[in-house]
Amino acid sequence: MNHRIFRYMGLLVLLMATSFSLLLFSFSGSLGAEIRDSLDSLRVTLIASDGRVLFDNEANPAEMENHLSRPEVQEALEKGYSENERFSGTVGETTHYYALRLGDGNILRIALTVNDAGKVVSHFVPQILLCLLAAALLTFLIARALTRRLVEPLNAIDLDDPDIGPYEELLPFIRRIERQKKELADRRSDLEEREETLRMVMRSIHEGLILIDGHGTVLLANQSALEILGAGEASGHNIVELCRETEFLEKLRVCREGTRTEMVFCKEERVYSVFFNPARGEEGAGGTMILFVETTERYAAEAQRKEFSANVSHELKTPLTTISALSEMIAGGTVRPEDLPRFGERIHAQAGRLISTIEDIIRLSEFDEGSAVREFCRFDLRELAFSVAEALKDKAAKHEVSVEIEPGAPLMVTANRRMLDELLYNLVDNAITYNCAGGSAGVSLKAEDGYCVIAVRDTGIGIAKEHLGRIFERFYRVDQSRSKRTGGTGLGLSIVKHIAEFHGGKVELTSQEGKGSCVRCFIRDREL
Repeated sequence: MNHRIFRYMGLLVLLMATSFSLLLFSFSGSLGAEIRDSLDSLRVTLIASDGRVLFDNEANPAEMENHLSRPEVQEALEKGYSENERFSGTVGETTHYYALRLGDGNILRIALTVNDAGKVVSHFVPQILLCLLAAALLTFLIARALTRRLVEPLNAIDLDDPDIGPYEELLPFIRRIERQKKELADRRSDLEEREETLRMVMRSIHEGLILIDGHGTVLLANQSALEILGAGEASGHNIVELCRETEFLEKLRVCREGTRTEMVFCKEERVYSVFFNPARGEEGAGGTMILFVETTERYAAEAQRKEFSANVSHELKTPLTTISALSEMIAGGTVRPEDLPRFGERIHAQAGRLISTIEDIIRLSEFDEGSAVREFCRFDLRELAFSVAEALKDKAAKHEVSVEIEPGAPLMVTANRRMLDELLYNLVDNAITYNCAGGSAGVSLKAEDGYCVIAVRDTGIGIAKEHLGRIFERFYRVDQSRSKRTGGTGLGLSIVKHIAEFHGGKVELTSQEGKGSCVRCFIRDREL
């Protein structure tokens, strides 16, 4: 390519030199003609050394005054030559004078008016400008054509499939471009893979994750975070547009100052632990990473634990207080001998209530910790129901409630016998306790879709609709005063629910206030 460029440059220089030569030739020819025309207007004067005019081509020497006082004459006599410009009274114009002292002492003076010199110069200005314009235009057109011819093959090169044609000198440049293209393609592929990996990780994270810059603009937010904040789009928006809670913004401000902090955030009955972590880039730019971790179940469990602890304290304190007071009276000798059996009976009853409550609490703890023993065996569930009814025979007679077990063939089940005995006992006991005098409690057993279904119905007081959702909660009582009279702990139905779930089943409750209730327990039979 170098020889081609030099060839074009040489041609361009030759063209410019030719144009300039033509300009000079035109100018010199015109100048010679103009000078020849101007020689006719030259004034030639021969002056003697004493100032007398000996010859003048435009005036009669005899009529001309002495020229010894003229500056150009005096300077020529002294120096041998002179050049001066002044106004001539003879011709009435400003004139250039050139004087030369000859060998014989005379002075030869030539005069040319300013107008004549200006005519010579002004005569060539249009020609000079026209020649320059023509040379510039011609040079521009030729340079443009040469440049287009030189660049056109370069513009036609396809960088995806390069063919350098006559420009072999471009081969190193093309190879460098191809190498850079490959490097850029590799980097782009790597960035795309990283971006896809990041998106996959963000999609797979169930926790909400938001990354914001130092100005509060959201740089990144996964779908979980958008759902938590109820936003459709977050990137490019300010975090204030997504959450305006005062505590949230205050924690964010503290985090921007470099302190890790956290808070509890509630949204539509869901509870989240929000962690604010300072994020620093390579250049030290401060940002914040916000992580939303749902803790609804943990929060509910913590609340339930606190409520459970308070209820346990209350349930244990009541019988212990009674036992302590009665035993203190006996120890102090303030009880009459005939009252001792009655006091002893009350102490025994409260102690039994205390032991029952502790046993129920231990039982629930075993379920919570998953430490309940899976001692399964094969037995007849209907036979177990009859034994429970026999154990509660006296209590049923005391409450004037009849207990009926639906007759039928033996119903064999593989389960924990002790737990199902406790389940049936709690259900039948509740059906007797919360029944009406003259009422009835019925127990039906059947196999259904791989489950043994235990249904206990009563004709008792029933449960209002507002209590149905909480009836299986620990220590929950519909009627506090009645529970105190009957001595219930409020843990029976909760234990029933845990036993059913322990056996892979569930519990259903239907009730109508004033007409009775029905509890259905589904127990999965491992061998059905």
